[in-house]
Amino acid sequence: MNCFPFKDDAELKNSIISLANQAISYAFLHNGDRLPDHLIVKNPELCESMACFVSLSEGEMLRGCVGTTVANDRLDTNIAWYAHEAAFHDPRFDPIQREDLTKLTVKVSLLSKPLPLVVENEAHLLEQLVPNKDGLIIQYGQLTGVFLPCMWQKFNSPEAFLVALKEKAGWPQHSWTQAMKASVFQTYYFEGPLG
Repeated sequence: MNCFPFKDDAELKNSIISLANQAISYAFLHNGDRLPDHLIVKNPELCESMACFVSLSEGEMLRGCVGTTVANDRLDTNIAWYAHEAAFHDPRFDPIQREDLTKLTVKVSLLSKPLPLVVENEAHLLEQLVPNKDGLIIQYGQLTGVFLPCMWQKFNSPEAFLVALKEKAGWPQHSWTQAMKASVFQTYYFEGPLG
């Protein structure tokens, strides 16, 4: 079953990549301001409320990645918002510069609704993960971490994937407890050059 209501067509991909580019370019032309909602070209295929992440890369090097796991607004509005965030407000990276635009690739990942897992212990969680397909959200009190499915490429095992995500979230190194929660999700993405 496909949980994404999109056809894999070039016109939709171009609309999504163009919207991310428009949001970033607008900031360069308007003192870092966000693209106003009334200037976002509304696409009927992007009117659903859907969670997304926007990633910017220069070759293999990540330059920004920001998004949400919660469907909180129209998808076209979210894409514009998170493109701006990835370009200028990801605290892990310096803001991109205008001359960087033509070197960057944008990837917009659309997220399925997260599916909470019943987890008895860490080994049980690892058994449930599907490498290269599942994204993972972990939560322990206020400490939350998210890895998109593309992060599997960086790890050679589910154990390494989980250890890195726990570290990213600031979790203690002890074993799984009942206070810890996990959910999986899948992504559908569109990718293309900026500039």
